[in-house]
Amino acid sequence: MLRRVVASTRPSARTFATKKGAAATEKRGAKSAKFKNTSKKSGKDTDSGKYDVMLRALKGRDPPAFEWTEAEKQEHFEIGRKYNSMTSLRHNALMKDLQTKIDLKWEAINALPTPELRAEALVEDFSLVPMTRGFPTWTPPIPGFKRFRED
Repeated sequence: MLRRVVASTRPSARTFATKKGAAATEKRGAKSAKFKNTSKKSGKDTDSGKYDVMLRALKGRDPPAFEWTEAEKQEHFEIGRKYNSMTSLRHNALMKDLQTKIDLKWEAINALPTPELRAEALVEDFSLVPMTRGFPTWTPPIPGFKRFRED
């Protein structure tokens, strides 16, 4: 922060970090007793110095920046460009798949013979999945296998 000290030709002029004259105290009067011993800092601000030291110790020092050669920089650039193009291709394939499913859904809804069936097909079903429904597995069920012992 830049601080400017303005020097004056008058000897009674106040400069930075100098004591106020007695005239200023006389104009305001003395402080009342209830405000003399209070501090402007709140209790939570008193430990800020300790907190800063602890925070610096936990953060540690930044490692020095590694210098790459021009060939390495070019190689990293090409790797990043290739990664970007491949992730774009994957994203576009996923979006195409999703849009195809949406289009097929609407074709199936529009192929229904009556408007009542179309309206019924557009109603969302929020019922819970039945508890007896199986879930996909890698292998078929093993006959006679008991998952839990009956002790």
